[in-house]
Amino acid sequence: MPSLQTFIHYSFAIGVVLAVPVVLTLIIQFIVLGTVSHQNACKQKIASSTKPSPNHRTYYAGFFHPYPNAGGGGERVLWTMIKAIQDKYPFIISVIYSGDNINRDTLVRNVKAKFGLNINPDTVYIVDLKWRSWVDHKYPRLTLVMQSIGSLMLAAEAIHQFVPDIFIDTVGYAFTYPLVNLLSSNIPIVAYTHYPTISSDMQTMVSSRESGFNNDPRIAASPTLTNLKSIYYRVLAHAYAFSGSFADMVMTNSSWTYGHIVKLFDLPRMTSVVYPPCDTAALTEFSMNNRQNVIMSLAQFRPEKNHSLQLEAFAKFLKEYPQYKAPGSKAKPATEDILQLLEGSKEVESIDYPLLVMIGGARNIEDEARAESLRQLASSLGVNNQVYVIVNAPWSQVQLWLKHSSVGIHTMRDEHFGINIVEMMAAGLLTIAHDSAGPKLDIISPAIRINENALPSEAQAQAYLKAPEENKDFPVGMVATTTDEFAQMIACSINVKGPVEKALRSAARAAATTKFSEAAFSTAFYRRFNPVVRWLDSQNPDS
Repeated sequence: MPSLQTFIHYSFAIGVVLAVPVVLTLIIQFIVLGTVSHQNACKQKIASSTKPSPNHRTYYAGFFHPYPNAGGGGERVLWTMIKAIQDKYPFIISVIYSGDNINRDTLVRNVKAKFGLNINPDTVYIVDLKWRSWVDHKYPRLTLVMQSIGSLMLAAEAIHQFVPDIFIDTVGYAFTYPLVNLLSSNIPIVAYTHYPTISSDMQTMVSSRESGFNNDPRIAASPTLTNLKSIYYRVLAHAYAFSGSFADMVMTNSSWTYGHIVKLFDLPRMTSVVYPPCDTAALTEFSMNNRQNVIMSLAQFRPEKNHSLQLEAFAKFLKEYPQYKAPGSKAKPATEDILQLLEGSKEVESIDYPLLVMIGGARNIEDEARAESLRQLASSLGVNNQVYVIVNAPWSQVQLWLKHSSVGIHTMRDEHFGINIVEMMAAGLLTIAHDSAGPKLDIISPAIRINENALPSEAQAQAYLKAPEENKDFPVGMVATTTDEFAQMIACSINVKGPVEKALRSAARAAATTKFSEAAFSTAFYRRFNPVVRWLDSQNPDS
């Protein structure tokens, strides 16, 4: 029989073991949150700099978005969300955790210039983050796990500076959710996910030893390295799923992202698709008549955008339809001459053969080099005289191309959404995209596919033009997968005329402007956000 002393010793040991997590939690909370007086001082500082509605208890929504001054689709989501909150919940202060080192008034002005959104600065507060380099840095190895650890460090700094009533992640840093929950289980965690950090598609690419922008050819060629990376991805996927399960409400930008997030986070009831807002109002003013013979691509010069597929498809199209080749006797017009032609100049000779114009942003020297390699590929394919690669064009020039181009093309596989596709459709372009992910499931649907259905007949086109609401199965664009399929779709787009062309352009514009507008985004956002606000009210009956 064990003695009483032995029993006491064992009980003490068990107590110590059980106490360790509690003590560690308290230590982490103290380190991250600081003292109560520190948090009260932070809250008082924000309160003195903002003017929420006095008719309701003030709530603080913390937006974890370290790059609020950028001009991409993620930032449009952030600011449209803030605008929606200001319109319906004037008692909520939007606290933005920012690493851009920019003051509130300048940031609000920039938002107006970039997105046309009128943000009320009275209910916005900027918390400056000094540790953004943790997520800025490009880690050459173990990139995903290192960036995830970096996001944890940055979130710790953010919460130390201010603890919000609602934590809203609009970038996709799911690994921060357990930390927020650990610090306070009473903070609702709201997520807007543009792209899963790791997906089953990425794991499949590695296990099948398929090289790509997420899988180095050296790893794909080695069975040992492939096995190691597969294990790494599986462990990371489990960690990502565990972290994501702490979210109280998840919005995804597409059906494709939704499918992966539900599978990983296992929160089907708390997850929904909320399409990102697309500013299409100005684009819908463009006439759909008298378009130039231009095939336009609009995408950053990143490896996953697969611009080389566009060049290969264009070269194949010209090989199969030699009547569309540029005359060998003519010199290639300068980009400036083409722009003058688009603007209606009579001094520039018109062009009666198709051009492929690839427009995109370059974030760094690697992207610049990628754009130059596309020019070299065009030369090696013998289509250089009909290809233009334009880097970092101003939006005014991009709009000019959108206004006058006839066809749009986008070749990225598994594009999570594809806001540039929506912009091309809204501008009235006949758009061809990769038959996968967001474009397939959400944007170009119904679609024209090779060997599945031909172009609509003239009778079908007339029926659509007469009664669009009664012909919702009319295609809004084209999708393809292989070089051959893209080449055939280019040929279809170039050759389509009359009522069929008009109906296809009209259907594309209608789909882009009704499904992906700012109003549609706000309506869907309110549907998901209202329960969060009601829950806060239930916790604060005096509100």
